[in-house]
Amino acid sequence: MKIVAIVLLTNSICLSILAQDAPVVHDDRLQVTLLAEDPEIVTPIGMAIDSQDRLFVIESHTHHPPADYSGPKSDHIKVFIDRDYDGKVDETYVCADGINQAMNLAFSPDGELFVVCAREVLKVHDEDRDGRAENVETVLTLETEERYAHNSLLGITFDRDGWMYVARGNTGSKGYHFVGTDQSKVSGYGDGGSVIRCRPDGTRLEEFATGFWNPFDLKFDQHGNLLLVDNDPDARGPNRLVHVVKAGDYGYRSLYGGSGNHPFQGWDGSLPGTLPFLAGTGEAPCSVIDCQRSNFPIEYSDSVLVSIWNENSIERFDVKTEFDGLAVTDKSNFMSGGKDFRPVALDCDSQGNLYVTDWVLVNYPNHGRGRIWRISNIDTEPTISPRKKFAPPLSNSWELHAKEIRETDDEDKLVEALQSDSAMLRHVAVQRLAQIDDDSLHEQLSQNSHERVRLGALLADRIRFPNRIESIRRWLQDPSEEIRLAALVWAGESMNIDLRGDLQAAITQENVSTQLFATYLAAVQNLDSTFIEAYQTRAAAKSNQLPRPSTSKLLIEVAKSPKFSESVQAHAVRFLDLSTAKSERDWLTRQIQSEQEELALAAIRKLGELPLNEHPELVENFVDTCLDDSAPAELRCEALLAISTVKLEDPQRLIPLLSDENESIATETARTFRSWFERSEARECREHIDSLKLSPIVRDRISGPRPDNGLSESESATRPDSHDEWTKLAMKGGIEQRGRRVFFTDRVGCFKCHTVDGRGGVLGPDLSRVALSKSRSQIIHSILEPSAEFPPQYQAWMVATTEGKIYRGLQLDHKAGGAIEMISETGDNLHFKANQIEDYAASPKSLMPDGLIQTMTVGEFQDLVEFLNNLK
Repeated sequence: MKIVAIVLLTNSICLSILAQDAPVVHDDRLQVTLLAEDPEIVTPIGMAIDSQDRLFVIESHTHHPPADYSGPKSDHIKVFIDRDYDGKVDETYVCADGINQAMNLAFSPDGELFVVCAREVLKVHDEDRDGRAENVETVLTLETEERYAHNSLLGITFDRDGWMYVARGNTGSKGYHFVGTDQSKVSGYGDGGSVIRCRPDGTRLEEFATGFWNPFDLKFDQHGNLLLVDNDPDARGPNRLVHVVKAGDYGYRSLYGGSGNHPFQGWDGSLPGTLPFLAGTGEAPCSVIDCQRSNFPIEYSDSVLVSIWNENSIERFDVKTEFDGLAVTDKSNFMSGGKDFRPVALDCDSQGNLYVTDWVLVNYPNHGRGRIWRISNIDTEPTISPRKKFAPPLSNSWELHAKEIRETDDEDKLVEALQSDSAMLRHVAVQRLAQIDDDSLHEQLSQNSHERVRLGALLADRIRFPNRIESIRRWLQDPSEEIRLAALVWAGESMNIDLRGDLQAAITQENVSTQLFATYLAAVQNLDSTFIEAYQTRAAAKSNQLPRPSTSKLLIEVAKSPKFSESVQAHAVRFLDLSTAKSERDWLTRQIQSEQEELALAAIRKLGELPLNEHPELVENFVDTCLDDSAPAELRCEALLAISTVKLEDPQRLIPLLSDENESIATETARTFRSWFERSEARECREHIDSLKLSPIVRDRISGPRPDNGLSESESATRPDSHDEWTKLAMKGGIEQRGRRVFFTDRVGCFKCHTVDGRGGVLGPDLSRVALSKSRSQIIHSILEPSAEFPPQYQAWMVATTEGKIYRGLQLDHKAGGAIEMISETGDNLHFKANQIEDYAASPKSLMPDGLIQTMTVGEFQDLVEFLNNLK
C-alpha cells in the first residue's frame, strides 16, 4: 500500500507536497534548482564551500554498505564548481579518497579543509590550493568499541580564533577517549555526547560542553554564538536546537539509558545544573546555518535554518539575541519535499546562495542515489548582504553581558546574575563563582535567603570540591527542595558509598515531591557497592547495561517506618512494583483502614493496579470500603473506581450509594454502574436504578454520552454544540479529585498514555506538572483539539506494510538495512523489516484521539480540566 493510501485514510497529509519530485521553498521570492544528481553525486553527507565558492561534498560509500554494493570501497570528497553562478556545474573532480565513514567537513580560518570521520579527524593537505589533496593527516583520534557511525564523531566547525570544535555522539553508552597529537586526552564512560575543542593541529584538547545525545552538526552564527542540532534519546524528545556555552551541561547521560526520563537526566533544563534548549526541531536534524550567510530577503536576518532528514523538510527559526541569552521567537517550515527528499548538509557561497545535500532515499545503507539543491533569491527587494564565514561578529548584547559576569569579582553582580530568570546567565555566574577562591564569599552565598543564590553556591561548590562529603551532607538538609534535589544528584554521581546513610536527610522534611523522591531512589541505586564496583571496573561494555539494584526492600522499609512523613510513606507505596505490591497485599490492605488518609489512598490505588479478577478477596475489601460510612469519602471513591473494572457478583449492594449525601460518592457510584452497563454487566440493577429519583448530576453520570455518541435525555438540553461552548464551561472549574478519577478511568483512558506522579503510560507527555507550563485554556484546547498542537517528540507515525496493514505509533527509528522500530499506539514495541514496509509517513494527527469529549459528560470534562490545572 502506497503512501497515498495512508493519506487518504488520514485525510490530512498534503498530497501536492508528497507527489512532487522536487522540494519546494515556501517563499515565492526564492527558487530551487537542481545543481547535481546521481550518478554525478551519490549518497552525499557533509558539505563545505571554500573562499573560491567551490563545493566540497562527502560522497559516502562506507555508510554501512550492503554486501552487494558495487560502488567504491572508500568515501570520496568531490568538488563541484559553478563558475558563472548559473546553477549548472562547470567542473567536477575528486579532491580526496581512501576515507572511511566520513561524516562532515569544515574549512578553518586559514582555508584548510578538515574531515570528521566516525573515529578520527583528518586534515586534508592541499598545498597549491587546486582543490586536490596531496595527502591527509590524522589530527585527532577517538578510541572506542562503538562502531555505529551515528553514535561517534559527527560534526565539525571552527571559530574565528582558529579553535576546532568537534561534536561527539554518545558512543552507544560505551567508554571512549580522545587522543590529541600532543597526547592530551578527554575520556568518559556513561556520560552524554559532547563537544570537544582543540587547536587545528590536534593539540590542547579539552571538553567544551556535554549532555547531548547525538549532536549531528554545529556552527557559529554571525553573532559568535555556537549553535548545535541534537538528535533525541530513543524515548524522549524533542530533537533540539541548542545554544552551546563553555562548560554547559545539556542533561543527557548514557549511563541512565535511552528513555531520557531518569531522575538524573534533564532534557529541557529542568534538572538543576543543566541548561535548556532553544527550540524543539523535527525528527533527525542534520545541519544548521545562519541566514546572515545568505542573500535572502531582509526579514531572514535573524533566522537560522535546520535540515530535518526524517521529515523531508528544512525548518526556519527566528532567533533573537537578548541581554540574558538567545530566544527563538518563531518557527516555520522553510522548505518541504516528498518522501525522497532527505536534506543533510547546509552551506552558502559568497553570493548568498544556499546549497543542500540530499541523501534522497530513506535507506541508511549506501544506495547510489543523491542530489544537491541550490536555493537562490530571485526578488529585487532589499536583501541580506551575505557575510563571510569568519567575519567579525555582529553586535551581541548577550555575549557582552556574559563577558562582564565572567570577569567580575563584584558580589552584588554575581548575586544578581544568580537570581536571573535566564538559566544561561545563571550558568555563567556559577562558572565564575567556582573560580573565585574566597571561602568567606562562598559561605555567605550558601546562607543567602534566595533559593537561586544558594543553588548557585551549591553548583559552584561541586565544581570546586567535587568529592567534599561534608558539603554534600550540608546541602542534603537545605530547606529548599530544588537544592536538596541537586544535592542528591551530586551525592549519587559522586559514587561515594559513605554518603548512603545521609541520603534520607533529603526526604525527612515535609515538602517532598514525587520528583524528589524518585531522585532519592536513583541516588540510593548509584551508591550501591555492587553498582559502584561494576561502574568503576566497566563490567559492561555499555554503561547502560550495568545491573542496578532493586529498591523494593527499601521502599517497603520507608513505607512502614514512622520516622518518615505520611507523604513520604505514600510516595514509597506509589513506587512499589506490582510484584512487591502483590507480596505485601495484606499490609497494604490494612493501610486502607489507616488514619493516615494519604497513605490509605496510596495503598488502595496501588492495590487497584493489581489484576483484581485474580484477587476476589480484594474486591470484597473494596466493596466493604465503599459501604463504610466512617471511611473518608475520597477513599470510598477510589474503591469504587477500582471495582468498576471487574464484574461484581452482587452489585445491588451499591445501589443505595447513588443517593449518598456526599455528592462525590454518589457520582462515582453512578460512574461505576455506567462502566458495568457499558460492558453489559449488572443488568439486573438497570430497571431498579431507572425507577429511582436521582439528582440530575448522578443521572448524567450513569447515562453519559452513549457509546454510539447519542446523548442521554438529561444532557441533550445542556450539552455544548461547539468547542467555544465547551471551553466556556470548563473555564468555570470543576472538582479536582473527581477529575483525577476521570483521568484514571478505563473509559476516558488518559492514564494509558500519560503519567501522573509515576503512574501511567509513556506514549504521551508526563503530565505530573503540566499546569506549570500550560494555562487552563491551553489544557482545554489540547483535549478538544489534540492534533492542533503537540510536542515534536510525540509526533505520531504511520507504517504501511506490504500485507496492506497500517500501524500507528510513536518514535519511529530507522535501523540497519532499512528496518523500522516504533512504539505502537497500544504501547507495544514493533519491529518491521525493510521488506515488510511498503511506505511510512508522519501523521498530522496526534495519537491522542479526536472526540475524547464524547466519552465524558460536561461535569466529567470540567472535573478533568480542574485536575490537570492543579498539577504543579
